[in-house]
Amino acid sequence: MSVCTAYGQLTSTPSGTDGLAIQLDYESANAITGLLTQNQVTDAELERIARLFGSQQLIKKVSGYDQSGTEAVFKQTLREVVQTGTVKGHDPYDWKSVKANAGEVRQLIRQLEAKSTFTDDVKALIRPYTPNQIKASVRACFLVGGGALGFVLGDPNTFNLALQKIGDDYEGLVYLVAHELYHSVQGIGDKNRVKQKSTSPPPKPIVNAYVMLENLWGEGSANLVADFTKINAPKSFAKSQREGYQRNGNRARQNFALFESLLFSAYHDSTANLNELYNIGFTLAFDETAYDTGYRMAKVIEKYKGQQALARCISEGPIPFCELYLTVCKENPGEQLIRFSRSTEAIVDKVKVWKDYL
Repeated sequence: MSVCTAYGQLTSTPSGTDGLAIQLDYESANAITGLLTQNQVTDAELERIARLFGSQQLIKKVSGYDQSGTEAVFKQTLREVVQTGTVKGHDPYDWKSVKANAGEVRQLIRQLEAKSTFTDDVKALIRPYTPNQIKASVRACFLVGGGALGFVLGDPNTFNLALQKIGDDYEGLVYLVAHELYHSVQGIGDKNRVKQKSTSPPPKPIVNAYVMLENLWGEGSANLVADFTKINAPKSFAKSQREGYQRNGNRARQNFALFESLLFSAYHDSTANLNELYNIGFTLAFDETAYDTGYRMAKVIEKYKGQQALARCISEGPIPFCELYLTVCKENPGEQLIRFSRSTEAIVDKVKVWKDYL
Protein backbone atom coordinates (compact mmCIF):
# COMPACT_ATOMS: atom_id res chain seq x y z
CA MET A 1 0.00 0.00 0.00
CA SER A 2 1.27 3.47 -0.82
CA VAL A 3 1.84 5.87 2.03
CA CYS A 4 1.94 9.64 2.18
CA THR A 5 4.14 10.87 5.01
CA ALA A 6 3.97 14.52 6.07
CA TYR A 7 7.39 15.25 7.55
CA GLY A 8 7.22 16.95 10.92
CA GLN A 9 3.76 15.54 11.61
CA LEU A 10 4.49 11.82 11.49
CA THR A 11 1.08 11.11 10.00
CA SER A 12 0.33 8.74 7.15
CA THR A 13 -2.69 8.12 4.98
CA PRO A 14 -3.46 5.34 2.50
CA SER A 15 -3.28 6.53 -1.08
CA GLY A 16 -3.80 3.64 -3.42
CA THR A 17 -2.27 0.28 -4.21
CA ASP A 18 -0.25 1.11 -7.30
CA GLY A 19 3.17 0.74 -5.70
CA LEU A 20 4.00 4.44 -5.54
CA ALA A 21 4.70 5.98 -2.15
CA ILE A 22 4.74 9.79 -2.07
CA GLN A 23 6.29 11.47 0.94
CA LEU A 24 5.31 15.10 1.44
CA ASP A 25 8.01 17.16 3.15
CA TYR A 26 6.99 20.75 3.93
CA GLU A 27 8.91 21.08 7.19
CA SER A 28 11.27 23.78 5.89
CA ALA A 29 8.47 25.78 4.25
CA ASN A 30 6.45 25.57 7.46
CA ALA A 31 9.37 26.69 9.61
CA ILE A 32 10.37 29.64 7.40
CA THR A 33 6.88 31.01 6.78
CA GLY A 34 6.16 30.66 10.50
CA LEU A 35 9.35 32.54 11.29
CA LEU A 36 8.26 35.37 8.98
CA THR A 37 5.31 36.09 11.29
CA GLN A 38 7.81 37.15 13.97
CA ASN A 39 10.22 40.09 14.24
CA GLN A 40 13.07 38.42 16.12
CA VAL A 41 15.02 35.19 15.68
CA THR A 42 17.82 33.53 17.63
CA ASP A 43 21.02 32.06 16.28
CA ALA A 44 19.86 28.64 17.47
CA GLU A 45 16.59 28.92 15.56
CA LEU A 46 18.37 29.98 12.35
CA GLU A 47 20.77 27.08 12.72
CA ARG A 48 17.90 24.62 13.24
CA ILE A 49 16.04 25.86 10.16
CA ALA A 50 19.18 25.84 8.02
CA ARG A 51 19.76 22.19 8.96
CA LEU A 52 16.34 21.00 7.76
CA PHE A 53 16.39 18.76 4.69
CA GLY A 54 14.46 21.19 2.51
CA SER A 55 16.65 24.11 3.54
CA GLN A 56 19.78 22.15 2.68
CA GLN A 57 18.33 21.33 -0.74
CA LEU A 58 17.60 25.02 -1.29
CA ILE A 59 21.08 26.11 -0.19
CA LYS A 60 22.73 23.62 -2.56
CA LYS A 61 20.56 24.79 -5.44
CA VAL A 62 21.03 28.54 -4.90
CA SER A 63 24.77 28.24 -4.24
CA GLY A 64 25.04 26.33 -7.51
CA TYR A 65 24.01 29.34 -9.59
CA ASP A 66 24.89 32.21 -7.24
CA GLN A 67 28.26 32.29 -5.46
CA SER A 68 26.78 34.41 -2.68
CA GLY A 69 24.13 31.77 -1.90
CA THR A 70 26.04 30.21 0.98
CA GLU A 71 24.52 28.81 4.15
CA ALA A 72 25.86 31.83 6.05
CA VAL A 73 24.05 34.17 3.64
CA PHE A 74 20.92 32.01 3.92
CA LYS A 75 20.89 32.68 7.67
CA GLN A 76 22.03 36.29 7.46
CA THR A 77 19.40 37.38 4.92
CA LEU A 78 16.67 35.33 6.60
CA ARG A 79 17.44 37.12 9.87
CA GLU A 80 17.34 40.47 8.04
CA VAL A 81 13.91 39.89 6.48
CA VAL A 82 12.51 38.70 9.83
CA GLN A 83 13.82 41.69 11.78
CA THR A 84 13.36 44.46 9.18
CA GLY A 85 10.73 43.11 6.81
CA THR A 86 13.02 43.25 3.77
CA VAL A 87 16.51 42.51 2.48
CA LYS A 88 18.65 45.46 1.44
CA GLY A 89 21.02 44.71 -1.37
CA HIS A 90 21.40 41.30 -2.98
CA ASP A 91 18.72 38.78 -1.98
CA PRO A 92 19.82 35.43 -3.46
CA TYR A 93 17.08 33.50 -1.65
CA ASP A 94 14.39 35.96 -2.72
CA TRP A 95 13.09 36.29 0.83
CA LYS A 96 11.17 39.43 -0.13
CA SER A 97 8.93 37.36 -2.41
CA VAL A 98 8.62 34.65 0.22
CA LYS A 99 7.46 37.20 2.80
CA ALA A 100 5.00 38.75 0.34
CA ASN A 101 3.44 35.34 -0.34
CA ALA A 102 3.91 33.73 3.09
CA GLY A 103 0.22 33.98 4.02
CA GLU A 104 -0.90 32.14 0.89
CA VAL A 105 1.83 29.52 1.37
CA ARG A 106 0.73 28.86 4.93
CA GLN A 107 -2.86 28.54 3.73
CA LEU A 108 -1.74 26.01 1.11
CA ILE A 109 0.20 24.01 3.71
CA ARG A 110 -2.90 23.93 5.93
CA GLN A 111 -4.82 22.48 2.97
CA LEU A 112 -2.16 19.82 2.54
CA GLU A 113 -2.32 18.98 6.23
CA ALA A 114 -6.12 18.80 6.24
CA LYS A 115 -6.80 17.15 2.89
CA SER A 116 -5.82 13.49 2.99
CA THR A 117 -6.60 12.99 -0.71
CA PHE A 118 -3.68 15.05 -2.07
CA THR A 119 -1.63 12.05 -3.20
CA ASP A 120 -4.75 10.37 -4.59
CA ASP A 121 -5.44 13.52 -6.62
CA VAL A 122 -1.87 13.41 -7.96
CA LYS A 123 -1.92 9.72 -8.77
CA ALA A 124 -5.28 9.97 -10.51
CA LEU A 125 -3.51 12.08 -13.14
CA ILE A 126 -0.52 9.80 -13.67
CA ARG A 127 -2.13 6.37 -13.26
CA PRO A 128 -3.50 6.00 -16.84
CA TYR A 129 -0.02 6.66 -18.24
CA THR A 130 1.95 4.43 -15.85
CA PRO A 131 2.66 0.67 -16.06
CA ASN A 132 1.31 -1.37 -13.14
CA GLN A 133 4.73 -2.82 -12.28
CA ILE A 134 6.29 0.54 -11.37
CA LYS A 135 7.17 0.68 -7.67
CA ALA A 136 8.97 3.52 -5.92
CA SER A 137 9.11 5.79 -2.92
CA VAL A 138 9.35 9.45 -3.93
CA ARG A 139 9.79 12.53 -1.76
CA ALA A 140 8.10 15.77 -2.77
CA CYS A 141 9.95 18.46 -0.86
CA PHE A 142 8.06 21.75 -0.65
CA LEU A 143 10.36 24.72 -0.12
CA VAL A 144 10.16 28.48 0.03
CA GLY A 145 12.93 30.61 -1.40
CA GLY A 146 15.27 30.77 -4.38
CA GLY A 147 14.66 31.38 -8.06
CA ALA A 148 13.70 27.91 -9.30
CA LEU A 149 10.12 26.65 -9.43
CA GLY A 150 11.22 23.03 -9.26
CA PHE A 151 14.48 21.11 -9.28
CA VAL A 152 16.15 17.76 -8.58
CA LEU A 153 19.55 17.41 -6.91
CA GLY A 154 21.33 14.07 -6.99
CA ASP A 155 18.61 11.67 -5.85
CA PRO A 156 16.11 11.26 -8.72
CA ASN A 157 13.45 10.13 -6.25
CA THR A 158 13.44 13.51 -4.51
CA PHE A 159 12.08 16.58 -6.26
CA ASN A 160 11.79 20.07 -4.82
CA LEU A 161 9.10 22.70 -5.44
CA ALA A 162 9.08 26.38 -4.41
CA LEU A 163 5.71 27.16 -2.87
CA GLN A 164 6.07 30.96 -2.94
CA LYS A 165 5.66 30.71 -6.72
CA ILE A 166 2.40 28.76 -6.32
CA GLY A 167 0.62 30.78 -3.65
CA ASP A 168 -2.59 29.12 -2.47
CA ASP A 169 -3.25 27.30 -5.76
CA TYR A 170 -3.98 23.79 -4.46
CA GLU A 171 -5.08 22.32 -7.80
CA GLY A 172 -2.10 23.92 -9.53
CA LEU A 173 0.16 22.20 -7.00
CA VAL A 174 -1.53 18.85 -7.68
CA TYR A 175 -0.75 19.19 -11.38
CA LEU A 176 2.81 20.38 -10.77
CA VAL A 177 3.55 17.46 -8.45
CA ALA A 178 2.04 15.07 -11.01
CA HIS A 179 4.39 16.47 -13.68
CA GLU A 180 7.42 15.99 -11.44
CA LEU A 181 6.28 12.59 -10.17
CA TYR A 182 5.91 11.39 -13.74
CA HIS A 183 9.57 12.27 -14.31
CA SER A 184 10.38 10.01 -11.36
CA VAL A 185 8.31 7.25 -12.96
CA GLN A 186 10.22 7.76 -16.22
CA GLY A 187 13.50 7.52 -14.31
CA ILE A 188 12.40 4.28 -12.67
CA GLY A 189 11.44 2.88 -16.07
CA ASP A 190 14.85 3.80 -17.46
CA LYS A 191 16.61 2.18 -14.50
CA ASN A 192 14.58 -1.03 -14.91
CA ARG A 193 15.13 -1.21 -18.65
CA VAL A 194 17.38 -4.10 -19.69
CA LYS A 195 20.28 -2.60 -21.61
CA GLN A 196 22.84 -4.32 -23.78
CA LYS A 197 26.57 -3.86 -23.37
CA SER A 198 28.57 -2.67 -26.35
CA THR A 199 32.25 -3.26 -27.06
CA SER A 200 32.51 0.44 -27.90
CA PRO A 201 30.47 3.43 -26.71
CA PRO A 202 27.75 4.85 -28.95
CA PRO A 203 29.02 7.56 -31.32
CA LYS A 204 28.70 11.14 -30.10
CA PRO A 205 26.07 12.07 -32.73
CA ILE A 206 23.90 9.20 -31.50
CA VAL A 207 24.27 10.24 -27.86
CA ASN A 208 23.54 13.89 -28.64
CA ALA A 209 20.42 13.06 -30.62
CA TYR A 210 19.26 10.62 -27.94
CA VAL A 211 19.53 13.32 -25.27
CA MET A 212 17.32 15.64 -27.30
CA LEU A 213 14.76 12.93 -28.07
CA GLU A 214 14.72 11.71 -24.48
CA ASN A 215 13.89 15.18 -23.21
CA LEU A 216 11.29 15.63 -25.95
CA TRP A 217 9.53 12.49 -24.74
CA GLY A 218 10.08 13.11 -21.04
CA GLU A 219 8.85 16.69 -20.86
CA GLY A 220 6.17 16.32 -23.52
CA SER A 221 4.61 13.29 -21.84
CA ALA A 222 4.73 14.93 -18.42
CA ASN A 223 3.01 18.00 -19.86
CA LEU A 224 0.21 15.75 -21.11
CA VAL A 225 -0.10 13.82 -17.85
CA ALA A 226 -0.40 17.09 -15.91
CA ASP A 227 -2.25 19.06 -18.56
CA PHE A 228 -2.99 22.47 -17.03
CA THR A 229 -5.51 23.21 -19.79
CA LYS A 230 -7.85 20.68 -18.15
CA ILE A 231 -8.22 22.71 -14.95
CA ASN A 232 -11.72 24.18 -15.12
CA ALA A 233 -11.32 27.05 -12.66
CA PRO A 234 -7.62 27.89 -12.61
CA LYS A 235 -6.12 30.14 -9.96
CA SER A 236 -3.13 32.41 -10.57
CA PHE A 237 -0.38 29.78 -10.85
CA ALA A 238 -2.43 27.45 -13.05
CA LYS A 239 -3.45 30.42 -15.21
CA SER A 240 0.19 31.30 -15.83
CA GLN A 241 0.88 27.71 -16.89
CA ARG A 242 -2.13 27.67 -19.22
CA GLU A 243 -0.89 30.86 -20.84
CA GLY A 244 2.31 29.03 -21.76
CA TYR A 245 0.31 26.22 -23.39
CA GLN A 246 -1.64 28.79 -25.37
CA ARG A 247 1.40 30.76 -26.55
CA ASN A 248 3.10 27.61 -27.74
CA GLY A 249 -0.09 26.26 -29.27
CA ASN A 250 -0.34 29.34 -31.46
CA ARG A 251 3.03 28.50 -33.01
CA ALA A 252 2.99 24.72 -32.84
CA ARG A 253 4.28 24.20 -36.39
CA GLN A 254 7.14 26.62 -35.82
CA ASN A 255 7.97 24.81 -32.57
CA PHE A 256 8.20 21.52 -34.45
CA ALA A 257 10.48 23.13 -37.01
CA LEU A 258 12.66 24.60 -34.28
CA PHE A 259 13.07 21.24 -32.58
CA GLU A 260 13.99 19.64 -35.90
CA SER A 261 16.71 22.25 -36.35
CA LEU A 262 18.05 21.61 -32.85
CA LEU A 263 18.03 17.85 -33.39
CA PHE A 264 19.73 18.22 -36.79
CA SER A 265 22.48 20.33 -35.22
CA ALA A 266 22.92 17.92 -32.30
CA TYR A 267 23.37 15.00 -34.68
CA HIS A 268 25.28 16.50 -37.60
CA ASP A 269 27.35 19.33 -36.08
CA SER A 270 30.29 17.96 -34.09
CA THR A 271 31.07 21.46 -32.78
CA ALA A 272 27.55 22.13 -31.47
CA ASN A 273 27.17 22.84 -27.75
CA LEU A 274 24.57 20.34 -26.56
CA ASN A 275 23.81 22.37 -23.43
CA GLU A 276 22.98 25.42 -25.53
CA LEU A 277 20.78 23.38 -27.85
CA TYR A 278 18.98 21.99 -24.82
CA ASN A 279 18.56 25.47 -23.34
CA ILE A 280 16.91 26.73 -26.53
CA GLY A 281 14.27 24.01 -26.56
CA PHE A 282 13.76 23.06 -22.94
CA THR A 283 14.06 26.17 -20.78
CA LEU A 284 12.04 29.31 -20.19
CA ALA A 285 14.53 31.29 -22.30
CA PHE A 286 12.21 30.48 -25.24
CA ASP A 287 9.02 29.39 -23.44
CA GLU A 288 10.01 25.69 -23.30
CA THR A 289 9.00 25.23 -26.94
CA ALA A 290 10.17 21.60 -27.08
CA TYR A 291 7.94 20.74 -24.10
CA ASP A 292 5.02 21.75 -26.31
CA THR A 293 6.28 19.75 -29.31
CA GLY A 294 6.52 16.61 -27.17
CA TYR A 295 3.14 17.39 -25.60
CA ARG A 296 1.44 17.57 -29.00
CA MET A 297 3.11 14.33 -30.07
CA ALA A 298 1.85 12.65 -26.89
CA LYS A 299 -1.69 13.97 -27.50
CA VAL A 300 -1.67 12.48 -31.00
CA ILE A 301 -0.40 9.12 -29.70
CA GLU A 302 -3.08 9.11 -27.01
CA LYS A 303 -5.82 9.87 -29.54
CA TYR A 304 -4.84 7.21 -32.08
CA LYS A 305 -3.10 4.54 -29.96
CA GLY A 306 -4.49 5.07 -26.47
CA GLN A 307 -3.08 5.91 -23.05
CA GLN A 308 -1.54 2.45 -22.65
CA ALA A 309 0.71 3.13 -25.63
CA LEU A 310 2.21 6.03 -23.66
CA ALA A 311 2.41 3.88 -20.53
CA ARG A 312 4.46 1.29 -22.45
CA CYS A 313 6.98 4.00 -23.32
CA ILE A 314 7.93 4.13 -19.63
CA SER A 315 9.43 0.67 -20.07
CA GLU A 316 10.59 1.16 -23.67
CA GLY A 317 11.96 4.70 -23.72
CA PRO A 318 11.95 7.72 -26.05
CA ILE A 319 12.66 6.05 -29.38
CA PRO A 320 9.44 3.95 -29.41
CA PHE A 321 7.61 7.18 -28.46
CA CYS A 322 9.00 8.92 -31.55
CA GLU A 323 8.33 5.88 -33.72
CA LEU A 324 4.72 5.78 -32.53
CA TYR A 325 4.22 9.36 -33.59
CA LEU A 326 5.81 8.80 -36.99
CA THR A 327 3.65 5.71 -37.47
CA VAL A 328 0.43 7.56 -36.63
CA CYS A 329 1.34 10.28 -39.14
CA LYS A 330 1.95 7.68 -41.87
CA GLU A 331 -1.23 5.76 -41.05
CA ASN A 332 -3.37 8.91 -41.20
CA PRO A 333 -2.21 10.88 -44.25
CA GLY A 334 -5.50 12.75 -44.51
CA GLU A 335 -5.36 14.15 -40.98
CA GLN A 336 -3.98 17.60 -40.20
CA LEU A 337 -1.03 16.30 -38.19
CA ILE A 338 2.31 18.08 -37.96
CA ARG A 339 4.79 15.84 -39.72
CA PHE A 340 8.52 15.63 -39.24
CA SER A 341 10.90 15.89 -42.17
CA ARG A 342 12.64 12.89 -43.72
CA SER A 343 15.94 14.03 -42.20
CA THR A 344 14.40 13.82 -38.72
CA GLU A 345 12.98 10.38 -39.50
CA ALA A 346 16.46 9.32 -40.64
CA ILE A 347 18.01 10.48 -37.35
CA VAL A 348 15.40 8.54 -35.37
CA ASP A 349 16.22 5.44 -37.45
CA LYS A 350 19.94 5.89 -36.76
CA VAL A 351 19.40 6.26 -33.01
CA LYS A 352 17.00 3.29 -32.99
CA VAL A 353 19.92 0.97 -33.79
CA TRP A 354 21.48 1.96 -30.46
CA LYS A 355 18.34 2.22 -28.31
CA ASP A 356 19.10 -0.97 -26.36
CA TYR A 357 22.51 0.40 -25.40
CA LEU A 358 21.42 3.85 -24.22
